[in-house]
Amino acid sequence: MKQYKNIVWDWNGTLLDDKNTGVNTLNRMLEKRKLKTLSLENYRDVFGFPVEDFYRRVGFDLQKETLHDISVDFVDTYDIFAEGIGLNPGVRETLDALQKAGIRQYILSALREDLLSQMVKDFNIGPYFFQVCGSDNIYAAGKIERGKRMVEKYGICPEETLMIGDTTHDAEVAEALGFGKLLYTGGHNSEWRLLEKGDVIQGMECIPDLLLN
Repeated sequence: MKQYKNIVWDWNGTLLDDKNTGVNTLNRMLEKRKLKTLSLENYRDVFGFPVEDFYRRVGFDLQKETLHDISVDFVDTYDIFAEGIGLNPGVRETLDALQKAGIRQYILSALREDLLSQMVKDFNIGPYFFQVCGSDNIYAAGKIERGKRMVEKYGICPEETLMIGDTTHDAEVAEALGFGKLLYTGGHNSEWRLLEKGDVIQGMECIPDLLLN
């Protein structure tokens, strides 16, 4: 694989192992509305952005409740299931190897930035990142625009940058920003969906060998 000077990481599902938390949260929300719940496999088949479209796909009626109310419910319910959540296997070792190789690392996430920064601090991985860029809202919106601001603010050269994520939207963000892309199959989207968008990896431990050799 091409040599990159910068890595832009997604957070949820990529660095953070929260796919089970995600489907458990969604199912609790669906149960409250007497809607059909999803298996993890089905969830990974249908999850996507914008989240408003995703909620409609799984049965939410956005004429009866607002995206804001659904998003508040998601945040509150997610917190219930997030206890004991951890990083994906191999994340720390991969971050360490890339840092030692002189690669500058960033996080670009749909998670609200104050929550993202606190989680990065709690996992004691902050020193690996040049900058952590999250959202200014709870709707998981605007990732491409925030990516554009990040590129401009930090002088990131898109041709020298790889984005690593776990959803088809991460691939779309990378394409919009001119980044290379690499998609992790252990997150919120099924492997078959990711393969339609680009190269995939099944484990974080593959990344140093791909990028440094």
